Amino acid sequence: MLSRLIYASAVDDALQADELNRMLEHARHRNGMRGITGMLAFDSRHFLQVIEGSRRALSDLHAALLRDPRHHDVQLLKFARIDARLFPDWSMGFMPADLAHRTMVARHAPTPHFDPGALDGESAEALLVAFGAALAERSAARPLA
Repeated sequence: MLSRLIYASAVDDALQADELNRMLEHARHRNGMRGITGMLAFDSRHFLQVIEGSRRALSDLHAALLRDPRHHDVQLLKFARIDARLFPDWSMGFMPADLAHRTMVARHAPTPHFDPGALDGESAEALLVAFGAALAERSAARPLA
């Protein structure tokens, strides 16, 4: 059974770019092995993430996130059975939720600042889809090396 899980969490201390990059690299590797896809948005203090895969894989990953000392205030925003993935090509897409994306955040959230804990499941999913579309557009616009 294919499922989608969306959660929000916070970090006590702002993550440095190198630590975030290590986290992303590790997540991409492990998610790829587990058949998990998804998208992560982060603004140095808050995570908003959608993960897709088997119910067992998502439950195991969610349990690990709850034990991860880098997160606190983990809120499950949505857990649902799905027919198709929103992010089939990314073991973990990433978009910084920075000031450059304030308009996108304001379209889907009650305030223009990134506060994932204030979102319901549908709004969180819509925002992550918008971030994913922006990321795909940005990737497509890059010249080939």
